Amino acid sequence: MTKRIILCYVLVVLSALSAVLHNILSAAQNGEDILFFVLTLLFTVGFVASVLYCTISYIRKGEPADLWKLGWIGMLGLLGLIPQLTPGLFGFFGFFGFFGARGWKDSSSG
Repeated sequence: MTKRIILCYVLVVLSALSAVLHNILSAAQNGEDILFFVLTLLFTVGFVASVLYCTISYIRKGEPADLWKLGWIGMLGLLGLIPQLTPGLFGFFGFFGFFGARGWKDSSSG
């Protein structure tokens, strides 16, 4: 996996973890937790920017060749099936579209 794709995964995991910590600390303090709110915002914006950069780079140059591996992030859409979680998580199903960037010709030769 290329460093750019690993960065996308790291940012989405950090974003999710900081969002969970934000919710836990906000509930414990009966108020807003600013630190993890800002961290969640920064990690989320970084994730979106990283995905956009990788996608535009793939369209222009064909790199990173393993862009299709971002399709696994679509599994986060299944979290929308859990009661009391936001149905907006279903939007992650759109990441399954990255599987279309896979070089199927390359994988059939082995």
